[in-house]
This record gives sequence, structure tokens and C-alpha cells, in this order.
Amino acid sequence: MDKHTGTLSIAEGVGFGPHADFNRVKSWQLGENLEVIGTSDALEQKIVFRNVIVNDDYFIFRLNFSYNKLKLCEIFISPTPFESNQDWNSWSYEDEMKYLEYCKAWLKKEVGETRDFDWGHIWCGYDSLGGFSSIKIRYS
Repeated sequence: MDKHTGTLSIAEGVGFGPHADFNRVKSWQLGENLEVIGTSDALEQKIVFRNVIVNDDYFIFRLNFSYNKLKLCEIFISPTPFESNQDWNSWSYEDEMKYLEYCKAWLKKEVGETRDFDWGHIWCGYDSLGGFSSIKIRYS
């Protein structure tokens, strides 16, 4: 993660940041089960990349665009691949809180303590309605 530009680089020439374009990003072949919602120049557009391997970790990237400009990048990270058939039977609050701490540690390692930047805001948290934790980057 480049603290100065807000770009999260995941491979050579591949990165999400304030200048990411919907039409370019949707053509990338990353991970598995690519999901693209929306068309060019739409108010709401979404791209989801699953099980993208970066530095031996697995990521899910949920990208929200508006009029082709990246507005929000939601990040899930795991040392093992994400299972597509998980259900609530395998979920526990205690495990989710451990995962939240894992996200916080990753965020601190990547950007330090600062959360507000010229290019946007980055944070991690637990969504009590959805029952999940994630790292989020909101671009200005």
C-alpha cells in the first residue's frame, strides 16, 4: 500500500487506487469467480475479485465505482483460500474478533497509525449486521 498515492499494488502494473478506472479494472483476470456489476459510465458499478494471491496471502477485493471512478475498496485477507460455500454454522463471534485484530495488524503494518490522507480514508472494522470484518479504503 502506497501511503502517498493511496494505491494498493497487487502485481506488476496492477493496483487499485484513486485513479483506477472501471473499464480497465474489469478486464483484469485476477483470482477466481470474477463478478462485474454495472456498465460503463453508470452511477453504481461493482467489481469483486476473489482469492487473489498477494505475498502468500489470499484476498477478496470488493471495488465500488461511480462513473468509472473507484470510490471504495473493501479488502478481506486470509492466510488460506476463502471458501465460497461457507455458512453461518462455521461462524463465531470470537473467531470474527480474532480476524478483526488480524485486519488491524495488517493495516498497521501497511500504513502505520495514520488513517486520513489527501487521497482518502482507510480503516477496518466489524459490521455487526453482516457479521464480518474488513479493511476499507474510501477515495476522495
